[in-house]
Amino acid sequence: MPNIDILTKYKNIHMIGIGGVSMSGIAAILKNFGFHVTGSDANDSDSIKLLKDKGIKVTVGHNLEDISKADVVVYSAAIKQDDPEMLEAKKLNIETIERADFLGILTRCFKDTICISGTHGKTTTTSMVSLCFIEALKDPSIQVGAFLKAINGNYKVGNSEHFIIEACEYVESFLKFSPKAEIILNIDNDHLDYFKNFENIKNAFIKYVKLLPPEGLLIVNGDDVNCLELPKYTNAKCLSYGITNKKTDFFAVNITFDDCGFPEFDVYSHNEFFDRIKLNVPGMHNVLNALACIALCTEYGIEKSAIKSALWVFITALYFVISFTTMAWHISWVIFLIGAALESIIKAVFELKAN
Repeated sequence: MPNIDILTKYKNIHMIGIGGVSMSGIAAILKNFGFHVTGSDANDSDSIKLLKDKGIKVTVGHNLEDISKADVVVYSAAIKQDDPEMLEAKKLNIETIERADFLGILTRCFKDTICISGTHGKTTTTSMVSLCFIEALKDPSIQVGAFLKAINGNYKVGNSEHFIIEACEYVESFLKFSPKAEIILNIDNDHLDYFKNFENIKNAFIKYVKLLPPEGLLIVNGDDVNCLELPKYTNAKCLSYGITNKKTDFFAVNITFDDCGFPEFDVYSHNEFFDRIKLNVPGMHNVLNALACIALCTEYGIEKSAIKSALWVFITALYFVISFTTMAWHISWVIFLIGAALESIIKAVFELKAN
Protein backbone atom coordinates (compact mmCIF):
# COMPACT_ATOMS: atom_id res chain seq x y z
CA MET A 1 0.00 0.00 0.00
CA PRO A 2 1.12 3.59 -0.63
CA ASN A 3 2.50 5.60 2.30
CA ILE A 4 0.19 8.55 2.90
CA ASP A 5 2.03 10.02 5.89
CA ILE A 6 2.95 13.18 3.96
CA LEU A 7 -0.75 13.85 3.39
CA THR A 8 -2.08 13.20 6.89
CA LYS A 9 -2.11 16.90 7.84
CA TYR A 10 -4.90 17.26 5.28
CA LYS A 11 -7.93 15.50 6.76
CA ASN A 12 -10.47 17.48 4.74
CA ILE A 13 -9.65 18.29 1.11
CA HIS A 14 -11.73 20.52 -1.14
CA MET A 15 -11.12 20.48 -4.89
CA ILE A 16 -12.15 23.30 -7.25
CA GLY A 17 -12.64 22.00 -10.79
CA ILE A 18 -13.04 18.45 -9.49
CA GLY A 19 -14.65 17.20 -12.71
CA GLY A 20 -11.46 17.55 -14.76
CA VAL A 21 -9.64 14.53 -16.14
CA SER A 22 -6.77 14.68 -13.66
CA MET A 23 -8.66 16.22 -10.74
CA SER A 24 -11.35 13.53 -10.71
CA GLY A 25 -8.69 10.82 -10.55
CA ILE A 26 -6.90 12.53 -7.68
CA ALA A 27 -10.21 12.88 -5.82
CA ALA A 28 -11.02 9.17 -6.17
CA ILE A 29 -7.55 8.13 -4.98
CA LEU A 30 -7.79 10.44 -1.96
CA LYS A 31 -11.23 9.06 -1.10
CA ASN A 32 -9.82 5.53 -1.26
CA PHE A 33 -7.02 6.59 1.12
CA GLY A 34 -9.68 7.61 3.66
CA PHE A 35 -9.65 11.39 3.29
CA HIS A 36 -12.83 13.47 3.41
CA VAL A 37 -13.10 14.94 -0.08
CA THR A 38 -15.49 17.59 -1.36
CA GLY A 39 -15.43 19.50 -4.59
CA SER A 40 -17.06 21.91 -6.98
CA ASP A 41 -17.20 22.37 -10.73
CA ALA A 42 -18.81 24.81 -13.11
CA ASN A 43 -20.53 22.03 -15.05
CA ASP A 44 -22.11 18.67 -14.34
CA SER A 45 -20.53 15.67 -16.12
CA ASP A 46 -20.23 11.91 -16.16
CA SER A 47 -17.02 12.12 -14.13
CA ILE A 48 -18.86 14.04 -11.42
CA LYS A 49 -21.60 11.41 -11.37
CA LEU A 50 -18.93 8.75 -10.84
CA LEU A 51 -17.41 10.73 -7.97
CA LYS A 52 -20.83 11.13 -6.35
CA ASP A 53 -21.32 7.38 -6.64
CA LYS A 54 -18.12 6.99 -4.62
CA GLY A 55 -19.59 9.13 -1.83
CA ILE A 56 -17.82 12.38 -2.70
CA LYS A 57 -19.90 15.54 -2.24
CA VAL A 58 -19.71 17.64 -5.39
CA THR A 59 -21.43 21.00 -5.93
CA VAL A 60 -22.13 22.31 -9.42
CA GLY A 61 -21.33 25.97 -8.93
CA HIS A 62 -19.68 27.52 -5.87
CA ASN A 63 -19.90 26.25 -2.30
CA LEU A 64 -18.20 28.52 0.24
CA GLU A 65 -19.40 26.36 3.14
CA ASP A 66 -17.17 23.46 2.08
CA ILE A 67 -14.21 25.85 1.83
CA SER A 68 -14.59 26.80 5.50
CA LYS A 69 -14.32 23.12 6.51
CA ALA A 70 -11.26 22.34 4.42
CA ASP A 71 -7.66 21.89 5.58
CA VAL A 72 -6.43 22.48 2.04
CA VAL A 73 -7.94 23.59 -1.26
CA VAL A 74 -6.69 21.98 -4.46
CA TYR A 75 -7.50 23.84 -7.67
CA SER A 76 -7.09 23.11 -11.37
CA ALA A 77 -5.01 25.29 -13.68
CA ALA A 78 -8.20 26.69 -15.22
CA ILE A 79 -9.29 28.28 -11.91
CA LYS A 80 -8.44 31.97 -11.62
CA GLN A 81 -7.19 33.58 -8.44
CA ASP A 82 -10.32 35.75 -8.21
CA ASP A 83 -12.60 32.71 -8.18
CA PRO A 84 -15.06 33.11 -5.25
CA GLU A 85 -13.91 29.88 -3.58
CA MET A 86 -10.23 30.82 -3.99
CA LEU A 87 -10.95 34.24 -2.45
CA GLU A 88 -12.76 32.57 0.46
CA ALA A 89 -9.82 30.23 1.06
CA LYS A 90 -7.40 33.16 1.16
CA LYS A 91 -9.73 35.08 3.47
CA LEU A 92 -9.74 32.13 5.89
CA ASN A 93 -5.96 31.54 5.52
CA ILE A 94 -6.56 28.04 4.15
CA GLU A 95 -3.66 26.59 2.15
CA THR A 96 -4.23 26.37 -1.62
CA ILE A 97 -2.29 24.01 -3.92
CA GLU A 98 -2.42 23.85 -7.71
CA ARG A 99 -3.33 20.46 -9.21
CA ALA A 100 0.12 19.59 -10.62
CA ASP A 101 1.81 20.41 -7.32
CA PHE A 102 -0.65 18.24 -5.42
CA LEU A 103 -0.30 15.39 -7.90
CA GLY A 104 3.44 15.66 -7.33
CA ILE A 105 2.87 15.17 -3.60
CA LEU A 106 0.66 12.18 -4.40
CA THR A 107 3.38 10.56 -6.54
CA ARG A 108 5.67 10.62 -3.51
CA CYS A 109 3.20 8.39 -1.67
CA PHE A 110 3.97 5.55 -4.11
CA LYS A 111 7.26 3.68 -4.25
CA ASP A 112 6.86 3.09 -7.98
CA THR A 113 5.48 6.00 -9.99
CA ILE A 114 5.70 5.29 -13.74
CA CYS A 115 5.49 8.42 -15.91
CA ILE A 116 4.80 8.28 -19.64
CA SER A 117 5.75 11.52 -21.36
CA GLY A 118 6.57 12.97 -24.76
CA THR A 119 5.06 15.36 -27.26
CA HIS A 120 2.94 12.68 -28.98
CA GLY A 121 1.52 9.28 -28.04
CA LYS A 122 1.23 9.68 -24.25
CA THR A 123 -2.39 8.61 -23.93
CA THR A 124 -2.03 5.54 -26.19
CA THR A 125 1.15 4.33 -24.51
CA THR A 126 -0.12 5.03 -20.99
CA SER A 127 -3.23 3.01 -21.82
CA MET A 128 -1.21 0.10 -23.19
CA VAL A 129 1.12 -0.01 -20.18
CA SER A 130 -1.76 0.35 -17.72
CA LEU A 131 -3.77 -2.52 -19.18
CA CYS A 132 -0.70 -4.78 -19.25
CA PHE A 133 -0.12 -4.11 -15.54
CA ILE A 134 -3.76 -4.84 -14.77
CA GLU A 135 -3.66 -8.11 -16.70
CA ALA A 136 -0.46 -9.06 -14.85
CA LEU A 137 -2.41 -8.57 -11.58
CA LYS A 138 -0.11 -5.78 -10.41
CA ASP A 139 -3.19 -3.74 -9.36
CA PRO A 140 -1.81 -0.27 -10.25
CA SER A 141 -3.36 3.10 -9.60
CA ILE A 142 -3.75 4.90 -12.93
CA GLN A 143 -4.25 8.40 -14.30
CA VAL A 144 -4.68 8.65 -18.08
CA GLY A 145 -5.92 11.44 -20.33
CA ALA A 146 -8.90 9.58 -21.80
CA PHE A 147 -11.85 7.41 -20.82
CA LEU A 148 -10.88 3.71 -20.83
CA LYS A 149 -13.67 1.16 -20.85
CA ALA A 150 -11.51 -1.41 -19.05
CA ILE A 151 -11.30 0.81 -15.96
CA ASN A 152 -14.64 2.56 -16.53
CA GLY A 153 -13.08 5.99 -16.53
CA ASN A 154 -9.85 7.92 -16.83
CA TYR A 155 -8.43 6.64 -13.55
CA LYS A 156 -8.13 3.51 -11.45
CA VAL A 157 -7.59 3.24 -7.72
CA GLY A 158 -5.29 0.32 -7.01
CA ASN A 159 -3.83 -1.16 -3.86
CA SER A 160 -0.22 -1.57 -4.87
CA GLU A 161 2.89 0.61 -4.99
CA HIS A 162 2.50 1.12 -8.78
CA PHE A 163 1.14 4.49 -9.95
CA ILE A 164 1.00 4.89 -13.75
CA ILE A 165 0.43 8.42 -14.97
CA GLU A 166 0.42 10.40 -18.18
CA ALA A 167 3.01 13.11 -17.53
CA CYS A 168 2.55 16.31 -19.53
CA GLU A 169 5.43 18.68 -20.15
CA TYR A 170 3.22 21.77 -20.52
CA VAL A 171 4.22 24.53 -18.06
CA GLU A 172 6.79 21.97 -16.87
CA SER A 173 4.16 20.30 -14.72
CA PHE A 174 5.97 16.94 -14.95
CA LEU A 175 8.82 18.44 -12.92
CA LYS A 176 6.51 18.31 -9.88
CA PHE A 177 6.44 14.49 -9.97
CA SER A 178 8.63 11.88 -8.28
CA PRO A 179 9.08 9.18 -10.94
CA LYS A 180 10.69 5.78 -10.42
CA ALA A 181 10.41 4.99 -14.15
CA GLU A 182 10.00 7.22 -17.20
CA ILE A 183 9.11 6.53 -20.82
CA ILE A 184 9.97 9.45 -23.11
CA LEU A 185 8.32 8.90 -26.48
CA ASN A 186 9.58 11.92 -28.41
CA ILE A 187 10.50 15.59 -28.07
CA ASP A 188 9.02 17.99 -30.61
CA ASN A 189 8.02 21.63 -30.99
CA ASP A 190 4.85 22.11 -28.94
CA HIS A 191 3.43 24.45 -26.30
CA LEU A 192 5.55 27.31 -27.64
CA ASP A 193 3.17 29.75 -25.95
CA TYR A 194 4.93 28.69 -22.75
CA PHE A 195 8.36 27.38 -23.82
CA LYS A 196 9.04 30.09 -26.46
CA ASN A 197 11.65 27.96 -28.26
CA PHE A 198 12.70 24.35 -28.77
CA GLU A 199 15.80 24.66 -26.60
CA ASN A 200 13.62 25.37 -23.57
CA ILE A 201 11.56 22.26 -24.33
CA LYS A 202 14.69 20.09 -24.41
CA ASN A 203 15.94 21.63 -21.17
CA ALA A 204 12.64 20.80 -19.49
CA PHE A 205 13.05 17.14 -20.43
CA ILE A 206 16.65 17.17 -19.17
CA LYS A 207 15.44 18.43 -15.79
CA TYR A 208 12.70 15.79 -15.88
CA VAL A 209 15.21 12.96 -16.44
CA LYS A 210 17.30 14.23 -13.54
CA LEU A 211 14.37 13.47 -11.22
CA LEU A 212 14.99 9.71 -11.57
CA PRO A 213 16.71 7.96 -8.65
CA PRO A 214 19.81 5.81 -9.31
CA GLU A 215 17.66 2.67 -8.96
CA GLY A 216 15.14 4.05 -11.45
CA LEU A 217 14.45 3.26 -15.10
CA LEU A 218 14.55 5.47 -18.20
CA ILE A 219 13.20 4.28 -21.56
CA VAL A 220 13.75 6.56 -24.56
CA ASN A 221 12.95 6.60 -28.26
CA GLY A 222 16.24 5.87 -30.01
CA ASP A 223 14.91 7.18 -33.33
CA ASP A 224 14.55 10.65 -31.82
CA VAL A 225 17.93 12.37 -31.69
CA ASN A 226 16.76 14.63 -28.87
CA CYS A 227 15.74 11.66 -26.73
CA LEU A 228 19.08 9.94 -27.31
CA GLU A 229 20.86 12.74 -25.45
CA LEU A 230 18.88 12.18 -22.25
CA PRO A 231 20.51 9.09 -20.67
CA LYS A 232 23.72 11.01 -19.93
CA TYR A 233 21.77 13.15 -17.44
CA THR A 234 20.80 10.29 -15.12
CA ASN A 235 22.39 7.41 -13.20
CA ALA A 236 19.23 5.34 -13.62
CA LYS A 237 19.14 2.24 -15.83
CA CYS A 238 18.52 3.29 -19.43
CA LEU A 239 16.88 1.36 -22.26
CA SER A 240 16.16 2.51 -25.79
CA TYR A 241 13.87 1.38 -28.60
CA GLY A 242 13.55 2.24 -32.25
CA ILE A 243 12.91 1.31 -35.85
CA THR A 244 15.61 3.03 -37.90
CA ASN A 245 18.20 2.87 -35.13
CA LYS A 246 19.28 -0.77 -34.80
CA LYS A 247 21.68 0.05 -31.96
CA THR A 248 18.75 0.35 -29.56
CA ASP A 249 17.91 -2.27 -26.89
CA PHE A 250 14.54 -3.02 -28.50
CA PHE A 251 14.07 -2.55 -32.23
CA ALA A 252 11.71 -3.61 -34.99
CA VAL A 253 12.63 -5.05 -38.40
CA ASN A 254 10.81 -6.71 -41.31
CA ILE A 255 7.83 -4.38 -40.94
CA THR A 256 4.88 -5.11 -43.21
CA PHE A 257 1.35 -3.71 -43.35
CA ASP A 258 -1.91 -5.52 -44.11
CA ASP A 259 -4.78 -4.06 -46.16
CA CYS A 260 -6.07 -2.20 -43.10
CA GLY A 261 -2.71 -0.55 -42.45
CA PHE A 262 -2.01 -2.70 -39.38
CA PRO A 263 1.73 -3.42 -39.02
CA GLU A 264 3.48 -6.71 -38.34
CA PHE A 265 7.15 -6.84 -37.40
CA ASP A 266 9.97 -8.73 -35.71
CA VAL A 267 11.13 -7.41 -32.35
CA TYR A 268 14.69 -7.85 -31.18
CA SER A 269 15.67 -7.40 -27.55
CA HIS A 270 19.36 -6.79 -26.88
CA ASN A 271 20.13 -8.11 -30.39
CA GLU A 272 18.26 -11.37 -29.77
CA PHE A 273 15.00 -12.27 -31.48
CA PHE A 274 12.10 -11.55 -29.13
CA ASP A 275 9.05 -12.38 -31.22
CA ARG A 276 7.01 -11.58 -34.30
CA ILE A 277 4.47 -8.90 -33.32
CA LYS A 278 1.21 -7.96 -35.02
CA LEU A 279 -0.52 -4.72 -34.08
CA ASN A 280 -4.22 -4.13 -34.42
CA VAL A 281 -3.91 -0.36 -34.62
CA PRO A 282 -2.59 1.36 -37.76
CA GLY A 283 0.51 3.44 -38.26
CA MET A 284 4.28 3.30 -37.87
CA HIS A 285 4.03 5.51 -34.78
CA ASN A 286 2.16 2.73 -32.99
CA VAL A 287 5.05 0.37 -33.70
CA LEU A 288 7.17 2.75 -31.64
CA ASN A 289 4.50 3.02 -28.93
CA ALA A 290 4.32 -0.79 -28.74
CA LEU A 291 8.10 -1.07 -28.48
CA ALA A 292 8.11 1.38 -25.56
CA CYS A 293 5.40 -0.68 -23.85
CA ILE A 294 7.24 -3.96 -24.49
CA ALA A 295 10.51 -2.53 -23.13
CA LEU A 296 8.92 -1.36 -19.89
CA CYS A 297 6.72 -4.42 -19.34
CA THR A 298 9.63 -6.77 -20.01
CA GLU A 299 11.74 -4.89 -17.45
CA TYR A 300 8.91 -5.29 -14.93
CA GLY A 301 8.76 -9.03 -15.55
CA ILE A 302 5.31 -9.06 -17.19
CA GLU A 303 4.71 -12.30 -19.09
CA LYS A 304 3.93 -12.35 -22.78
CA SER A 305 0.62 -14.08 -22.09
CA ALA A 306 -0.47 -11.15 -19.90
CA ILE A 307 0.48 -8.68 -22.61
CA LYS A 308 -1.50 -10.66 -25.20
CA SER A 309 -4.64 -10.67 -23.06
CA ALA A 310 -4.29 -7.00 -22.14
CA LEU A 311 -4.21 -5.86 -25.71
CA TRP A 312 -7.63 -7.29 -26.54
CA VAL A 313 -8.88 -4.91 -23.84
CA PHE A 314 -6.80 -2.12 -25.33
CA ILE A 315 -8.53 -2.23 -28.71
CA THR A 316 -11.87 -1.82 -26.91
CA ALA A 317 -10.37 1.01 -24.86
CA LEU A 318 -9.09 2.64 -28.03
CA TYR A 319 -12.63 2.77 -29.38
CA PHE A 320 -13.71 4.77 -26.33
CA VAL A 321 -10.69 7.04 -26.58
CA ILE A 322 -11.54 7.85 -30.22
CA SER A 323 -15.24 8.24 -29.46
CA PHE A 324 -14.94 10.52 -26.44
CA THR A 325 -12.23 12.61 -28.09
CA THR A 326 -14.02 13.17 -31.42
CA MET A 327 -17.63 12.44 -30.36
CA ALA A 328 -17.88 10.67 -33.73
CA TRP A 329 -19.43 7.51 -32.30
CA HIS A 330 -20.92 6.44 -35.63
CA ILE A 331 -17.52 6.47 -37.32
CA SER A 332 -15.48 4.97 -34.49
CA TRP A 333 -18.01 2.16 -34.02
CA VAL A 334 -17.65 1.18 -37.69
CA ILE A 335 -13.86 1.20 -37.28
CA PHE A 336 -14.19 -1.01 -34.22
CA LEU A 337 -16.49 -3.48 -35.95
CA ILE A 338 -14.11 -3.79 -38.89
CA GLY A 339 -11.20 -4.32 -36.53
CA ALA A 340 -13.07 -6.84 -34.41
CA ALA A 341 -13.62 -8.98 -37.48
CA LEU A 342 -9.91 -9.59 -37.77
CA GLU A 343 -8.23 -12.50 -36.05
CA SER A 344 -5.44 -10.26 -34.83
CA ILE A 345 -7.84 -8.05 -32.89
CA ILE A 346 -9.48 -11.04 -31.25
CA LYS A 347 -6.11 -12.02 -29.86
CA ALA A 348 -4.64 -8.63 -28.87
CA VAL A 349 -3.43 -5.19 -29.90
CA PHE A 350 -0.26 -6.99 -30.70
CA GLU A 351 -0.11 -10.75 -31.01
CA LEU A 352 2.98 -12.58 -29.84
CA LYS A 353 3.25 -15.50 -32.22
CA ALA A 354 4.93 -18.77 -31.47
CA ASN A 355 8.26 -19.35 -33.20
